Amino acid sequence: MFDLDGTLVISTIGFMKFRTRLLSYIRDKVTDLSGYSTRETTVTMIARFEEEMKAKGVDERTIGSYLDDIDAFLNEIELENIEKTVSVPGAKELLGSLKGKNVKIGILTRGGPGYAERALKIAGLDRFVDAMVARDRKSGIKPKPSPESAFALAERLGVPIEDAIMVGDYSIDFVCARDAGIRFYGIASDSESRRSLSEAGCKEILSSLDEFRMRVGL
Repeated sequence: MFDLDGTLVISTIGFMKFRTRLLSYIRDKVTDLSGYSTRETTVTMIARFEEEMKAKGVDERTIGSYLDDIDAFLNEIELENIEKTVSVPGAKELLGSLKGKNVKIGILTRGGPGYAERALKIAGLDRFVDAMVARDRKSGIKPKPSPESAFALAERLGVPIEDAIMVGDYSIDFVCARDAGIRFYGIASDSESRRSLSEAGCKEILSSLDEFRMRVGL
């Protein structure tokens, strides 16, 4: 099970634009923005916003409409520079080696399904992928870091959860794997990635996909 952005593809997404747009959207819906920061991940910000709406007594249908609005502009931002997507060095070789050994390959991403499918195709990785779980509220599957997403991907792959391995570059990947009981390898794509993984408690932090490939004997 692989994360996508930063793990298999070099992301073209403007994550700071995500956060700025999100703050702008919620500004007139919350009483105090002091608890929000563009230094946080969108995952954290959206979760806090949803909990705050529930605490205020906002009905589920209205909260759902807010989250749909957020998904819509996140989808737009994800696609803005998608044609520039390229694979991370070593990604094609690693996935090719895994497929050569009949290993099932799944993608577990917080990106939207439209973005993830196009990014994989543009990067030339789609032919290796057997199944995917992406950010999709309509699916009813809670996205990473919820372990529910990992269980859903394992089911789609037809692989027992105890036989799975997850690879990712950020704390939400590690937390998802930990809570699902899956062995995890962190790929530190940069210093922020290494810090995020380390602070979350990840012990297996590698510097590249090539190092992971050697670690698992491919």
